[in-house]
Amino acid sequence: MFVVCIVFFVFSVMKSSDAYKLAVARAKSDQRVVAALGAPISEGLFTSGKTNVNGPSGEADIGIPISGPKGKATIYAVATKSEGTWSFSKLNVKIDATGETIDLNESSETANQSEETTENEETTDERIESITLAREEGGRLKSVKNFKRADNPEHIVVTLSEENSGAHVKTVWTNLNAGGATNQKLWEKELVTTEENHRADFSLSNSSSKLFPAGDYKIDLYLDDELIDTVRYKVQ
Repeated sequence: MFVVCIVFFVFSVMKSSDAYKLAVARAKSDQRVVAALGAPISEGLFTSGKTNVNGPSGEADIGIPISGPKGKATIYAVATKSEGTWSFSKLNVKIDATGETIDLNESSETANQSEETTENEETTDERIESITLAREEGGRLKSVKNFKRADNPEHIVVTLSEENSGAHVKTVWTNLNAGGATNQKLWEKELVTTEENHRADFSLSNSSSKLFPAGDYKIDLYLDDELIDTVRYKVQ
């Protein structure tokens, strides 16, 4: 009984800290989290990690379970307190069902712009008009900068200038650091453009409709066996 009392005392201390309260408030007010979990969102009983506060300074490294009508998640917060103010170097919400990580340090508006940007990858090679990462949405391709884990397949679309029809376009996809793998070659494919179609659309699917591991990836792009560009992206 004495041990149980100590455990609950520790949990109550963490829950009473400003770092805990700020992290929970940020999660509950984030529209991406609300969309994933539903509302209302409530905290779980058992918080993990540690907090250490000494007057105007302190530090916290905590994991906070939360849930809503649509699912469960965990808030992961790393913060420091200086001159009485908390700042978060890490403030993420990881959704249990999908494994998606939502960065609360990045506003939902900024996240949407980075995920759904319609800008093409810049390239200085005159033979290339555009290089575009894209996900499938409503039967069409939508340009993105990074992918979500559930995006399956992932696309990269390479459009050549008109005078380069008949060129051989090859992509080599590599898992740089995701799911415990490092520099793992995932797939290689070569397509030949024509006078009627200067666009090469490559798509990478995960087997058995599984989610892609979160992490860093790259695509090496070759034109007639010459490496002309490398596109880096994240799955998050």
